[in-house]
Amino acid sequence: MFDKLTEHLRDSAPCASRWDGFDRGDTDFEPDMGQRTVGRMTSGGGYRVEIIEYWCDDMRHYEVLIDGNRVHSTEDRANAVIVARWWMDGCPA
Repeated sequence: MFDKLTEHLRDSAPCASRWDGFDRGDTDFEPDMGQRTVGRMTSGGGYRVEIIEYWCDDMRHYEVLIDGNRVHSTEDRANAVIVARWWMDGCPA
């Protein structure tokens, strides 16, 4: 009777050539990510209101900044615009 483990190790010994031609892809790849200003305005009260969009691949995120300070964060662009307009109307929380 054979020893199945010994037989397996003998017949399937790894060799360096098994990876020859294997494409590991681009190792210097950078994901699709970044940020941009969607809107920038100054309210009548002198507040600097900005909407910043951040993205990574298919994900989007929006922040509303007042004078550089984040006051709202959402994944819904329309919601960010509503909050920014609310600040523009002079209704800070």
